[in-house]
Amino acid sequence: MPQNNIYTVQELNRRIQDLISGEPWLGNLCVEGEITGFGRDKKGHCYFSLKDSSGVISAVMFAGKQRYGLGFTPKNGDKVHAFGRVEVYVRDGKYQLYVDRLVRVGDGEVNANLQKLIAKLEGMGLFSQEYKKPIPRYPRKIGVVTAGNKAAISDICKVAKTRDPYAQLYCYPATVQGQYAAADISRGIEILDGMGMDVIIVGRGGGSAEDLWAFNEEQVAWAIFNAETPIITATGHEIDTTVADMVADKRESNPSTAVMHALPVVKETVSEFEQRYLYIKALMDNRMEKYRRDLDGYARQLRLLSPEAQLGAQREKLDRLQETMKSLMSARLSSAHDRCERMSERLEGGMYRKYELRLNALAVMTERLHGLSPTAKLVNGFGYIASADQPVTSVGDVEPGSDIEITVHDGKILASVTDINGFR
Repeated sequence: MPQNNIYTVQELNRRIQDLISGEPWLGNLCVEGEITGFGRDKKGHCYFSLKDSSGVISAVMFAGKQRYGLGFTPKNGDKVHAFGRVEVYVRDGKYQLYVDRLVRVGDGEVNANLQKLIAKLEGMGLFSQEYKKPIPRYPRKIGVVTAGNKAAISDICKVAKTRDPYAQLYCYPATVQGQYAAADISRGIEILDGMGMDVIIVGRGGGSAEDLWAFNEEQVAWAIFNAETPIITATGHEIDTTVADMVADKRESNPSTAVMHALPVVKETVSEFEQRYLYIKALMDNRMEKYRRDLDGYARQLRLLSPEAQLGAQREKLDRLQETMKSLMSARLSSAHDRCERMSERLEGGMYRKYELRLNALAVMTERLHGLSPTAKLVNGFGYIASADQPVTSVGDVEPGSDIEITVHDGKILASVTDINGFR
């Protein structure tokens, strides 16, 4: 029996690389496809995949090729012609397309169909916030629709047991990739929804955008929308948002994280309830104490409002009023008597002062009248001259020969005018 050659992994990958390099047609290709998973590294190299409706191939375009081979800004969904060669990346044993030139020829059909589906479902209201169901705070029955991977399910169970060992998990191992994935995921949702779950988690543990394509199918979107149970999607792919994420009531990064966020920690929950119990008990104790104080106050009010108590209070009030009135009247009479005494003294003093003032004024006026009297002036050698009983005030009032009468302080002198001299 011939012995097989033993190769190291690197040797096998190099042999495959030699085989591919020996095919001339693989060294000068033009591949048509739609860009997906596009990204750049720190050096400027572009890494992406080209896909169509039935397949996908990895591709890379190094920064040095982009100066002359890339005349546009590529993005996911662009339909392109990629010129280059197929080679094996020896370290990973992975073949990929090394692109020298990239030409955009339109929008990709797959991406265009996805955008049409999104627009259609949005127009029908499947993404509307008003249809989002709240996630229960303390779920007891949790359904999980995910790949039937033992490690993944084990991780989910481990997380659930750590947070709440009393929660019940119901796992539906679904096909999450391939032709029948959408139908199987939808069936899993319908089965668990009919079992009365508190919440259902739908997802898988990551993968490329193509691996998650089942979550972009319309059938899955309607299954999530029609479910009575709140649904959390957890596809493990945070870069791209799937249609299922848009319809779901909540989105998480992966199923384990979804279980962690859906289930509260039992110890923390018990502690929270204990704190709430103590808080409510304190409130009730305070309220009961208030009611006791109120009852005591009402009892005192009833005692005070009884007829006997009211009559006694009225008697005491009348007695106090009587004493107050006596005191006020006595004080008022004493005050009035004092006020009358003061007014009498003030009136007597005022009358005396007013009499003195009037007497002094009379003496002053008498002196003034005496000073103004004509007879008083005659004592000093002055005389009053009259002619025909009319006072003579000017030389024009008399003429030579006129008889005049001169009155002095002790009598009258009769005279006749002999001459008149006027002052000029």
